[in-house]
Amino acid sequence: MEETTRNLGLDPGFGGFKAALVDTAGPSAALPSAPLGTGRTGTRIASVPSVVGVGQTDLGLLSLGSMGRRSRRAQPDEVTSQGVTYLVGEGVARYARPVERMDFLRLSDGPELRALFYDVVFRLLGDGRHHLNVMAGLPVEVMADRQQAQSTLRALRRWMIGGHNYQVIPAGTGGGCEVELAVDDVQVMAQPAGAVFAWGLDDRGRWTRARADLKAPIAVCDIGYNTLDLFTVQGGEVIGRFTGGDTAGMRRSAELILTAVRSSHGLALSLHEADALLRTRRPTLYTAEGEVDLSQLVQQAMDATAAAVVSYVERRWGNGRQFPHLLFTGGGAEALRKTLLEQYPHGVVLPEPVTANALGLARYAMRAFQS
Repeated sequence: MEETTRNLGLDPGFGGFKAALVDTAGPSAALPSAPLGTGRTGTRIASVPSVVGVGQTDLGLLSLGSMGRRSRRAQPDEVTSQGVTYLVGEGVARYARPVERMDFLRLSDGPELRALFYDVVFRLLGDGRHHLNVMAGLPVEVMADRQQAQSTLRALRRWMIGGHNYQVIPAGTGGGCEVELAVDDVQVMAQPAGAVFAWGLDDRGRWTRARADLKAPIAVCDIGYNTLDLFTVQGGEVIGRFTGGDTAGMRRSAELILTAVRSSHGLALSLHEADALLRTRRPTLYTAEGEVDLSQLVQQAMDATAAAVVSYVERRWGNGRQFPHLLFTGGGAEALRKTLLEQYPHGVVLPEPVTANALGLARYAMRAFQS
């Protein structure tokens, strides 16, 4: 029997590594349901925190015995390829120093990128043999630079197309899972284009909104961890005047937390540890002085980031009233939802904005790889 080739939408964010696909044959009980799945097709989405480290989770017999905490904390997956093992995802900082690359070259190749790709495919499809085409999303800054975009695409195709054999030990389990992966083709799109596709395409890649919506200006503000992308299209063409990118993403908040904690308490946090404080309901930190409540500091950092985002958007778009459709997406859109909608009340935060780009890229992949 001929093996089915699936079309994968990939959003390799600096905060979270997301992947999605559409199974046109229908939902599979072996795969988790996706939050944005529609119709009779089976939409699948997986997300992995973009955290990678070198180490191991096996601590031998080290413990506090019956004094230890009963509930287990999140643990990373172990991904092994060509004899090298990486810790990936949740809880890496408990076992190893996270690798923290924030440059755009990280999107083309490197052991961290490969480990994240292997892990998110495993979380999406499980073990066994898989055949894929990949539609990868890149930041607007990368795609707007023709030479950099072409170089990134070449680098992705160089290592991604072909066969991959690797092993994953899922978090909290003792057994390894073997994955045999074959990638036939790789294409790239701007990440926020995925938001347009998530908004306008169905799971078979067909435009489902009114034709007038496609002709009208559509603006996307994509707020990620390390990127702030503005993307505007009309009649299927990009409007350069209202399109651009910056690095004023949610990383700014994490950097403010990191700097303040180092200054006030002499502690050196990783960016990912600082980011975790932003996302917890009760941000606290243990220091030599005891437990410290960071709620006020976190709020100040979020307010500063919101101000920077709004300032950038205003410089490019003004009040945004020239756009009949203004879409907000990315993890930052969820975190800054209140501020964004106060500033742009006619705007819409997409459902599940963290994974909307990956879903849209997967839907567009149904068209792009149709032949």
